[in-house]
Amino acid sequence: MHSVKNWRVSVMTAVVASASVYMPVAWAQQPSNAELADLVRQQAAQIQRLEQRIQALEGSSATAATTPDRRATQPAAQAQSAPSPIQADAPSEVAKLRQDVDDLKDNSVQVDWKSGSPKFSSRDGEFTFQPLGRLQYDYSTTEGSRFPDREIDGSEFRRLRLGVQGQLMDPILYKLEFDFAGSDVAIRDAYIAGKKDFELGQGVAYLGNKFNDRSLDGSTSSKYIWFLERNTVSEAVIPENGAYNLGVTTAFYGDQNYHLSFGVTKGALGDANTDSDNLTLLSRGHYNPWLTDTSMVHLGAWGFYEDFSRGKIDSLTDNYRVASHFNDNTRIYADTVTLPETSTGYGFELAGLAGRFAAGAEYGRRDIDSRVDADTHYDAYSGQLGFSLTGEQFGYSSKSGVWTAPNVDHPVGQGGWGAWQVMARYDALDYENSGAYAGGTGYATTLGMSWWLNDYTRFMLNYIDWNTNNRIPLAGAADGRDFTGPDDGSTISARAQVIF
Repeated sequence: MHSVKNWRVSVMTAVVASASVYMPVAWAQQPSNAELADLVRQQAAQIQRLEQRIQALEGSSATAATTPDRRATQPAAQAQSAPSPIQADAPSEVAKLRQDVDDLKDNSVQVDWKSGSPKFSSRDGEFTFQPLGRLQYDYSTTEGSRFPDREIDGSEFRRLRLGVQGQLMDPILYKLEFDFAGSDVAIRDAYIAGKKDFELGQGVAYLGNKFNDRSLDGSTSSKYIWFLERNTVSEAVIPENGAYNLGVTTAFYGDQNYHLSFGVTKGALGDANTDSDNLTLLSRGHYNPWLTDTSMVHLGAWGFYEDFSRGKIDSLTDNYRVASHFNDNTRIYADTVTLPETSTGYGFELAGLAGRFAAGAEYGRRDIDSRVDADTHYDAYSGQLGFSLTGEQFGYSSKSGVWTAPNVDHPVGQGGWGAWQVMARYDALDYENSGAYAGGTGYATTLGMSWWLNDYTRFMLNYIDWNTNNRIPLAGAADGRDFTGPDDGSTISARAQVIF
């Protein structure tokens, strides 16, 4: 039989080898998700084996302590040759071995599944790594228009995203996300960030490409918007660089009921490097004057300023899809602004929650100044109501002032019905505010139903009754598809969504 000393050496060697393999420094090689999961399983098995060995050793120690030492009645030579069941210092050996196991636990990889995908982290939380995914598959059909080319149907991947996010070390954060839904791979969020806690809240500074903080619906993630598409305020009153800010964005989140953000950008991903980039300043803030576990009141405001570089943009022509994303023909057209110089946009937000009920309303306006022609502006309005059929409250983040997912009380996978919500929205857009420009007008009423099977799977159905009145055709429209004059129709859209 091996001596306890040799046994201790072998166990200590295994502990040291395991700890060296599973130390967080291995994260620097960025293993795959499968490797990370296997790593966690190996650690759990190793710790369990060592715990069993310690319990066995402690049992042997207790037996030795209660068993009389019979060597005193034996001859000296025989007593010297008899093996001892355990060394006299066994309790200290057990304590040392238990400390080694505790050290291994402290340095092991932790896994958290609360957000739908595994979040891997070191024991001290300094390093985290989490894969991200978003799949939204849509179908749409339109009828009732007086233009046959507007009565089309089809399907598309609205969004197909993969990415990662986490923390490199406290206080450095990172995120990288790609969208494969279009014909080209597009970069979405791609930034590093630093955070700092203060007495009144937390400040965060983002460097890179970050989703804009602009309007209530526009700042809400596409994973959690109530309808398949965002409202007219967020989609029409928007800077030329789009929904992402390439530059520096700062935000302060205070006391869980207000926040204020400010961003500066010069350019956008994919811009040609032949002229100076446009300058854009963007800011948004919200405040909850009333906030409880079951109710809230939301007040918000935002604005942006653009300075267009000479030679970067020769003209601006805005247009907005009044029906589904799939149907590009159902647009409201704006007139062309030649040689734009500056642009200013702003908006206001009002929303509330009360048990099963939720509501929101927004207004936005954009003013565009031209270097050679008259200036113009346009307005957008939106209001929406929601009711939860199964009782779950509509999700809302008081930290950043955006809609989120509901907490599904009875998921389908656990024998429940999931969370069912019904919603209604009215949108209006007016490009005809300046006599010098022949912009169009339009409005739409949308009825929607949303079924959350669990926190990560949702089916959506929208019925949209829309109306447009384009005074001029879209610039560069081909095949006679000008779609001018009054027109109306209806669109039915559906979505299957999986997020993690």
